[in-house]
Amino acid sequence: MDLSPHLAPRLTRAFLDVRPEVFRRIRSDGCDLAVWSRDLPEWVAAACGALATGGLNALDVTAAPGPALQAALAPLAGVGAVGPWLCADIEARVRDLADAADCGRVRVRLAVVRDAACAAFHVDTLRVRLLCTYHGEGMEWADEPDVNRSELGLRGRSIGETNAAIVPEPGQIRTVSAGAVALFKGLLWPGNEGCGLVHRSAPSCCGEHPRLRLVIDPVELDS
Repeated sequence: MDLSPHLAPRLTRAFLDVRPEVFRRIRSDGCDLAVWSRDLPEWVAAACGALATGGLNALDVTAAPGPALQAALAPLAGVGAVGPWLCADIEARVRDLADAADCGRVRVRLAVVRDAACAAFHVDTLRVRLLCTYHGEGMEWADEPDVNRSELGLRGRSIGETNAAIVPEPGQIRTVSAGAVALFKGLLWPGNEGCGLVHRSAPSCCGEHPRLRLVIDPVELDS
């Protein structure tokens, strides 16, 4: 993965860095994606792989950062030696999202994923989302210069036809690596009409390549 600050000299709306400070970019008008490109400790990566292949009870909790979230994550803390590490990492990622989105509560989902539920390129109908794939292929995305937004939507086409219309050059499709943390805007970020990250789930050829995926969303006041 290219770790330079800019992927294109003028039109990029995506920023990647090996430092978590890259998340500060998400508040700027010209950013749809901020990726902290990190490598997991080897023992954590191995343990997450074992959880993905051996099965893990899905976690889906809504709580405010702090004691309420810690209590909600308590069952995960007991999942082997990696449980406390995952809890600490999730709490830190919740803080990242809360700082970006000014939200008081978040929804946290940690699950084993065996398919490509969102196989077509799209933009999420939310303000912002944080995603980390602890094991397996992360989400795929395309930067602004490589996207034809006028083609978004299936419109009676196959998923393959739709993806080819939205991102005509397959070589411009990028992947968030395992362990990296992606913070990205959707359609509902204030003032971001017509923007938001164009992305899709990593393609899945079968159910034999599971992913362990974390998704954190802000809980809106009117939800």
